[in-house]
Amino acid sequence: MLLLLLLLAAGPVLAFRYARRRNPNQTFLISGLALGAVISPLSLGLYATFFIPYVGFVPGILGLMSAMFHSAPGYNLAIALGIIPSHQVIGDVGHLYLAAIDGVFWAAVYGGLGWVFDRVRSKNRKGGNLQAHG
Repeated sequence: MLLLLLLLAAGPVLAFRYARRRNPNQTFLISGLALGAVISPLSLGLYATFFIPYVGFVPGILGLMSAMFHSAPGYNLAIALGIIPSHQVIGDVGHLYLAAIDGVFWAAVYGGLGWVFDRVRSKNRKGGNLQAHG
């Protein structure tokens, strides 16, 4: 299980390295999209390490906090769209739907933040001044 978790975490790292070499002007856009697509299952995987004696406490707590933060918007969006029923326990297929919705939602959020960060970096490289004039 830990190997699958490491493989899941390797995706955004590899995307960052690839974007840095191939398209340095959109490095954080591409890596933000990759991170957003896997952040919800990665958080649940980190939370699963909580039950490993001695070494799993810290990553487990971090995974719990991250899972609580990253799961709520996808769950509420799935209820609003009628994909999963409200006030019921989610079944097997419902978890797949939630993971897909979370992936799309957080990829858009982190990709957008990465795009803004890339724009600020490109303005700073060109000599643009970001301070307010007054």
